Amino acid sequence: MMSLSNAADGFCSTIAWNCADKALFGDCPLDTGDEVQVVSSFFGNVIVRVHGRCLAITKDAAERIKMCQPDAQ
Repeated sequence: MMSLSNAADGFCSTIAWNCADKALFGDCPLDTGDEVQVVSSFFGNVIVRVHGRCLAITKDAAERIKMCQPDAQ
């Protein structure tokens, strides 16, 4: 597993584990098994596309979201 904060632009994978505060994501929760595509990554802060919309995630929250390795899907 790797942290979402370490993902590069264009990275696409599924969430393996999310221990970030789900209240941070409002009406767009990120759950285990959700498909996520990184739109932009800047110093660990990321913008992802999930559930058909874009969501900005701070570095602190992104470090708590673990992604499956692309070859492990």
